[in-house]
Formats: sequence, C-alpha cells, structure tokens
Amino acid sequence: MKLVHKFITAHDFSMKAATAALASDEQGKFWEFHDKLFENQSVLNDPKILEIAGALKLDLKRFKEKMKDPALEALINRDFAEARKLGIPATPWIYINGRHPLERALPDLVDAVNREIMK
Repeated sequence: MKLVHKFITAHDFSMKAATAALASDEQGKFWEFHDKLFENQSVLNDPKILEIAGALKLDLKRFKEKMKDPALEALINRDFAEARKLGIPATPWIYINGRHPLERALPDLVDAVNREIMK
C-alpha cells in the first residue's frame, strides 16, 4: 500500500475531495464538482467543500450524509489499489497504446497519438 498511501497524501485534502466529488454524483453534479475542486485545489478545506456544494445548489443535507457513506471510501480505496497494481503513481496518468508518454503538453500528446495512428 506504499504507493497508495503516497498518492493519497500527495495533497492533504485528496481523500476528502474525492469523497466530495463522488457524493456530488448522487445529485448529478460530479463533473461540475470535479472542475471546481481543481479550480480551488490550493485552498481546499471543509468550508470550501461546502461552499462548492452550495454554489452548485446541491441538497446540502443529502450531500453531507453521502460524504459519510463508507461505500465511497471503499470505492476510492479500490481504485487506488487498482492504480497501484497497474503501476500508476498519480493522476492524471496517460497511456497511448500501452506506453506512458514523458511529454504531457497537449501538442506533444496529439503528435504521439497521430504517430500511433499512422503505424
């Protein structure tokens, strides 16, 4: 579990943020919540999570209850374990035909995909 632990602690609020995003999915706002988390990643804390939920007009009572759902933690832990098993140390992580490109700027990725298409 070493990589999983390292990944989880890469950002002090990563587990809470992942749980919040999944909790927001119950109300159909996963991607909106996801985007707000990334926009605010340098200032994430409990009040910011609730502020995002409020701004997205989530039912806060349902959201807070879902945040406590042990099934969400189990899902996140399962995904971390799967990533570890696959040798994925962080997100986002990209593979193009089974290889992880070292260059991750969009033009480089487009070039890599185009090279694979031409093969």
